Amino acid sequence: MMRKIIIALCLVLLTINLSAMFDDYEPSPRARAMGGAFYSISNDANAVFYNPAGLESAENNIIIGYSSLFGNDFQILNTVSLSIQLPHKFGTVGIGLQSMDVDFQEVNLMSEKIYALSHSFNILNDIHSNLDIGYTLNMYHLSIDGFGEQPAFGINLGALANVHQRTQIGFTITNLNNPSVGEDNAHDLPQKMAMGISYHPYTDVITSLELKKTMNAKTEIHAGTEVKIIEMLTIRCGVRSEPTSYSMGASFNMYNIIIDYGFNTHTIDATHHFSIGYKF
Repeated sequence: MMRKIIIALCLVLLTINLSAMFDDYEPSPRARAMGGAFYSISNDANAVFYNPAGLESAENNIIIGYSSLFGNDFQILNTVSLSIQLPHKFGTVGIGLQSMDVDFQEVNLMSEKIYALSHSFNILNDIHSNLDIGYTLNMYHLSIDGFGEQPAFGINLGALANVHQRTQIGFTITNLNNPSVGEDNAHDLPQKMAMGISYHPYTDVITSLELKKTMNAKTEIHAGTEVKIIEMLTIRCGVRSEPTSYSMGASFNMYNIIIDYGFNTHTIDATHHFSIGYKF
């Protein structure tokens, strides 16, 4: 029995060391395949986890995702996101759930859940440019077996501008209100800023370059490319720093059912990420 407890504690400590609490677990396989360079694109339901302003371009969309992080079968990431256009130009709302669980022998040792509610709307639209603004209200829920539960609330803000049709500029602030979990030993949740530019040199081709800065950490560089080969098939690749890793993936679209796959290397181990979505 003692051996099992020691192993379980080691798994929790390992998970916390692999990534900070409520860190960016890359909830989108599409974004993962593009090296994380998605804040200046964010045009599907997963924008709720990246740049909420992008929901304005997501239409009615639902996406369900699954990943075993770093190849660890005990560290599972599940996501659900939904975007719905509102009538009368009231914008688009998004709902998201992100769950990262550490399980050992059918016991949930640690669970990090994010419940997200987003809203985006357009404030400028003319023949040359377009500007969308969005915000997300996050409820964080941390549960550690034997240590209880802790909630927290965070606010994200985002903007996405389209300039001369081929260029998009995105900007996002995560956890603007500096939330923390815990009472006696409060743990600040990561505050991040991301900004980038994406360019469409040709029809069905997207290139993206972005910078992301987490408080008290080095600035990360993300770059990615997406190319639609045929109507049913899109391929992607990307690279990022801190740590340096490479990524690739593909998307299959049939009758508005979209299956995405993303893969990226890591100094620990590679991660495979899958999702299935539907546009309605």
